[in-house]
Amino acid sequence: MIDRGNLSRLGLGCGRIGSFNNRQSLRESEALVRAALDMGVTVFDTSNIYGQGDSESVIGQALADGGRERAFVLTKGGQGFSAKVRALRWVKPVLRPVLALRAGGGAITARRGAELGADWRPVALMRSLDASLRRLRTDYVDGFVLHSPPAAVAADPTVRAALAMMQAQGKARAVGVSCDDLATLEAALGMPTLNLLELPTPVMAAAGHLSEDIRRRGIIVIAREVISQRPDLAPAQAVLAALADPMVHCALVGTTRRAHLAELAGHIG
Repeated sequence: MIDRGNLSRLGLGCGRIGSFNNRQSLRESEALVRAALDMGVTVFDTSNIYGQGDSESVIGQALADGGRERAFVLTKGGQGFSAKVRALRWVKPVLRPVLALRAGGGAITARRGAELGADWRPVALMRSLDASLRRLRTDYVDGFVLHSPPAAVAADPTVRAALAMMQAQGKARAVGVSCDDLATLEAALGMPTLNLLELPTPVMAAAGHLSEDIRRRGIIVIAREVISQRPDLAPAQAVLAALADPMVHCALVGTTRRAHLAELAGHIG
C-alpha cells in the first residue's frame, strides 16, 4: 500500500502556474507553493504541459529548501505541444507581463490548447517523467498519472508495463490515471499496479458501483475540478461535498490566491 503520510485533504492544482493567463510572476507562484505547505496543503498537482513546464519548475524551486520531504508531488504525462507552441516558452518572460496587463493571456491559452497532441508510447512516457523530475529537482514523484487518456490507452499492456517500470525504478511511488470518463476509469481498474486515480465530479458520481473495489484495493482517489463543476455550491461547500465521498482522499483547488487557499483550508480544518 502507498504511504499516504504527506497526503493532505486539500491539494493545490498548479495548472495555472506559469500560464499566459496567470498574472502572477513565477516568484509570486513560488511564494504561493511555500505558503500552501505552511498551511498544511501538501499535495501539489502539476503536469509536463502546465505552463509549458514552468509549473513543475516553480514547484521544484519552491520545495528545494527542505520542503520536498513534506510534499506529495503529483505530475502527469502523455500530452504535449507542437514545436510552434513549444517555441513560445522562450519568449514568455517578455510576453507574460504584457499579456497580463492587456488581459490577452486567455486567448493565447485557448490557441495553445488547440495545439495539444498526445504520445502514449512507453518510451515517450518514460522520457516525459525524466524531464519532469529534472524540472521538479527531485529523483522521484509521489504520483505519476496518464493525463486524460482514452480508455484504449489505459488498457494497453505496454503502457501498463511502462507505469510498472517507473514504480519499480523508484521514479514514481504511485502510478495511475487521470480519467475523463467512466470507460477510462473502468479500463484503469484493470491495471495490476494501479494505486492512484484523479477523477472529476461527474465520473465520481457515475462510479458508485466501483467504489467498493477502489476502496478495498487502497487506491488513492484525488478529486479534481471540484469547484468549477459544482457552480451550484459556494467554493468551500463544493470542496467539502467532494471530500464527503468515501472514495476521496484529497480534493484539488486551482486557486492562485493565497487568501482563497487559506479560507478553504480553514473550512477543512
